[in-house]
Amino acid sequence: MIKIYDILTELESDNSRLFKIKVLEDNSDNELLKTTIHAALDPYTQYYIRQIPEFDKDPMVDKFHMTLDWGLEELKKLSTRAVTGHAARDHLVDILKNLTDDDSEVIERVIAKDLKCGVSTSTANKVFGKGFIDVYPCMLASSYNEKNFKSIKYPAIVQLKSDGMRANIIMNANGNVEIRSRNGKEIELLGHFDEYVRGIFYSSPTADNVDQFREAVIDGELVVLDEQLNEVLDRKTGNGILNKAVKGKITSAEANRVRLIAWDLIPLAEFKAGKSEIPYFKRLEVLKTRMNDVSNISKHQLIAIQETQTVTDFEGAQALFNDALESGEEGVIVKNGDAPWESKRSKFQVKMKAELEADLLVTEWNEGSGRIKGLMGSVTCVDSNGNLEVNVGSGFNDEDRKMVAEDIVGKIITVKYNEVIQDKRSSTKSLFLPIFEEVRLDKNVADKF
Repeated sequence: MIKIYDILTELESDNSRLFKIKVLEDNSDNELLKTTIHAALDPYTQYYIRQIPEFDKDPMVDKFHMTLDWGLEELKKLSTRAVTGHAARDHLVDILKNLTDDDSEVIERVIAKDLKCGVSTSTANKVFGKGFIDVYPCMLASSYNEKNFKSIKYPAIVQLKSDGMRANIIMNANGNVEIRSRNGKEIELLGHFDEYVRGIFYSSPTADNVDQFREAVIDGELVVLDEQLNEVLDRKTGNGILNKAVKGKITSAEANRVRLIAWDLIPLAEFKAGKSEIPYFKRLEVLKTRMNDVSNISKHQLIAIQETQTVTDFEGAQALFNDALESGEEGVIVKNGDAPWESKRSKFQVKMKAELEADLLVTEWNEGSGRIKGLMGSVTCVDSNGNLEVNVGSGFNDEDRKMVAEDIVGKIITVKYNEVIQDKRSSTKSLFLPIFEEVRLDKNVADKF
C-alpha cells in the first residue's frame, strides 16, 4: 500500500481543491489515511504538546521499526491525557524513535494539527462524508447592508467590534481550561487564564441556570497589551504575538500581556451541538453576573466584558458606529437581544465597519523585481469557492518579504480592500486596492464570495 507520507506529498504538489479531492477520492479506501486526517483535523482532539522534543533516532529503526498505525494509536495516550507533562514528552519521543523518518514526519504533522498539504475540514468531509470531521462551532455576524438589517429587532444591543484574535475559553466539569482559536486550534498561553477562569465558574455569585453553565464556553477576542500594560497593541502586532501562542512558542512575559474581551457565554454541550436557544440577553446576563467585578481592560483584569449599549432604532446604531470610528475603533456589532446562539453566519447579528476585509487562501508565491528581486513580490490568493482571485503585493514589510513559498502558500491571510471588482481577464472577481494585513494561523478556510 502507498505510504501516507507519499500521499501527503502528492497532495502538496498542487494547490487546486479539485486536485486534492481527486487524490483523496483515489485513496478513499485507505483507512490509515482517513485515520491520519481525522487525527490531525478533528478540533476536539488535542495532544497538548506544541513543540517536538529533540531526540536521537536509533540507526537500526529503519530495519526494525513500528508502523504508523501503531504510532497513531499511541498518540491517544496524549489526547486522553493518560500521560502528561514530562511523561507525555517522553512518550512522544518513544513513538518518533520507533518509526521511519517518513512516518515520524506524519506524526509530527498530526501533533501540529497541520498536515501541510492543504486539505481542510470541508475538503475531507466532501470526500469522506458529512460529519467525518466535526466542524468547530463559530457564530459569525452578517455583513453591513440594508437587507441584513431587516432581521434586527429594536431595542437592539450594540457592542464595539474588537480588533484582535477570535478565541474561546472552554471550561469543563473537571475544572480544565482550554483556549481555542475560531478553527479549534489550541492557543497555548501557559496557564495564564486558568485560575482566573476557575474563579469565574466556581467562586463567583451563582446565577440562574448555574448547572447549565457549569461547563461553558466564553466567546470573545484576544488582545495584547503593550509592555507597560497601558494600551492595546494594534491588531497586526498583537496577533503576531498571539500567532506564537498558536505555534506553542509564546514566552511567559508575552502571555502575561494577553487579555480577553468577552461578549458571550454558551453552555458547552449546546456549543458542541451548534445551537443554544437561550436568548442572548440571558447569556450576557449570566456572564455579567459571574464577572461582576470586571469592568474594563484598563484595570488589567484578564477578562473584560465588551462595551455594550442598547439602541431603539437604526439611527441610534448608526450614531454609535460613527462614534466608534471617531474614537479609532474598527466598528460595532448590532445584535438582537432575544437571538439564539448558532454555529453559522447569523442574521441576528450585523457588523458595521468602515474597512472591507477578506480572509483568502494563498495559492502562489511570486518573486519580486528590482529592490526586492529574490524576495516575495506578491502572492496570489483565492476565496473558498473559486469565485475570486487576486494578486496581493502591497502591505508587506521587509521582514514579510523574506517569507519563502513554504511559509505562506496554503495559509490564510487577511486582505484589506476597497471593493470587489470584475477581473477583465477572466470570469472571476478580484479586489480593488488589496493590501496584506496579516497571516491568520487561527483560520484554515477562506471566506466565500
